[in-house]
Amino acid sequence: MKLWLQSGSGLSADIGTAYGSRYEQSLERRLKTVVRPGMEFGIFGIGATPFGKDRFHAARHKVVTGVIESALRAEGQGYDAVAVLNTFDHGYYELRELLGIPVVFITESTLYLACQLAANVAVIGHNKQIQVQVEELGRRYGLAARMVAGESLDLTYDDFPKMYEEPETYVKRVQGAARKAIARGAGAFLVAGNPLNMFLVDQGLGDVNGAPVVYGCVATVKTVEMLVDMHALGIDRGKTGLFAAPGDEDRLRLRALFE
Repeated sequence: MKLWLQSGSGLSADIGTAYGSRYEQSLERRLKTVVRPGMEFGIFGIGATPFGKDRFHAARHKVVTGVIESALRAEGQGYDAVAVLNTFDHGYYELRELLGIPVVFITESTLYLACQLAANVAVIGHNKQIQVQVEELGRRYGLAARMVAGESLDLTYDDFPKMYEEPETYVKRVQGAARKAIARGAGAFLVAGNPLNMFLVDQGLGDVNGAPVVYGCVATVKTVEMLVDMHALGIDRGKTGLFAAPGDEDRLRLRALFE
């Protein structure tokens, strides 16, 4: 089984960011501990990371196109599934139209898993934009009744290298934010912002006051494995409604728009 992991950023080899390299190394280490035996995976970026992608809608438009253009290569290169690791689940409908293999998205997968672990879930975002928009995704996915108001750490990308220089300070900030959400009824947490996720994985933060921290990379990989197994059993996504795939001729014409 081969899994295509699609980032919504440029990889460090492309853009030369120190925090990006550390994040990718942490992600690869973690994935090797959670994938089933025999699974191969590759991590793919979108070239240059657009300015302000974690803060501005206009920048995210560029990310969506980059994610789609990159992930479209997966099927032709023999991959069995695509996992989109961008926090905003970019390409959510588009990739399901354009690919004939299972496609999963990190925030959707993580929210649904968190709801298996606790009655109510909160989002801890690395900034307010990410927190609010991930909460909005939760409502779009039908989880409004399970969402508790979360917290923002008000971090920027400049903070990510500092986290490894002062790990206790940043872990305590996360724990403090989580306790505020626990006081509002949260029983589990999604940490929104992938570099922050991997930093907390590296620090071994599994829960706060008994409320589990549900890490996106784990939730996404395990969701992929389940969907590939179901695909082999002949159980696939619905062929009507918003997930309906176009016919073969239309799909080819649509794919050509991104090639």
